[in-house]
Amino acid sequence: MDCVEIRQGFVTGGAPSGASVDEHLRSCAHCSELFGNGAQLGRRLADAVPRTLPDLAAKLVASESLIERERGLRAFLRSRSTRVRLLLSLVFPVVLLTRELLRTHVPLRDMGTSRSLSGLLLVALLGVIVHSALRPLPLERSAARRRSLFALFAWGVPCVLCFAPETRFSADELSSSGFALRSLNCFCYGSALAAPSFALLWAFDRDDRVPYRVWALAAGLVAVLSSLILLVHCPSTQHAHLIAGHFSIGLVWFAAVSIASWRGRAY
Repeated sequence: MDCVEIRQGFVTGGAPSGASVDEHLRSCAHCSELFGNGAQLGRRLADAVPRTLPDLAAKLVASESLIERERGLRAFLRSRSTRVRLLLSLVFPVVLLTRELLRTHVPLRDMGTSRSLSGLLLVALLGVIVHSALRPLPLERSAARRRSLFALFAWGVPCVLCFAPETRFSADELSSSGFALRSLNCFCYGSALAAPSFALLWAFDRDDRVPYRVWALAAGLVAVLSSLILLVHCPSTQHAHLIAGHFSIGLVWFAAVSIASWRGRAY
């Protein structure tokens, strides 16, 4: 028996007793005072202790258990500082875009002014999306709602390339041989290269259950990044091909995360 156990005994609703208590009291003057006058001092001090301590203790135990379960690569990644998570999330898209530029499938001089400016807009938007997804979120629901609307905006912005003067429309485009295969190749190529960035936003998010706003922003990131990659990878400026093979990527990903989030809430 020690001092902590004696005090805990008073808190739980009684005066501790027994041989071990008597032995401790002979060597501890402080605890002996608690038992004076029929243990009145010990009982009064116990009554003054807030009864919420057991609840607090339970919460502490639950928190400690949650921390102990935080193991593995994602636990390490999400524990990094906001600045580090932002930088790491941007490194991969920068590497992909640099790789595509060095391969010179589409020389910059052949892109035209409007397409080049649109590409710079998408690069800036890519940084804004990552920052919006990973920075700490205010408690207001309106802030989360604004980010979800911003995700929809991010999906729609790449479509401005459809209106670039360099974009051509042909009535025979859809019926041309190989149109479906070329569009599918671009769709798969852009989706495959942008998918790791989607996974990174999930890995870096600190919520126990990733909210819809993060999924939606990640889908917007896929839309923007895949459009940038294909802008410097695919030389086609055909209107129908851009819609079917390039801009459809963001639509499919955005629809997928929306359906998955809805089903998750339903169950």
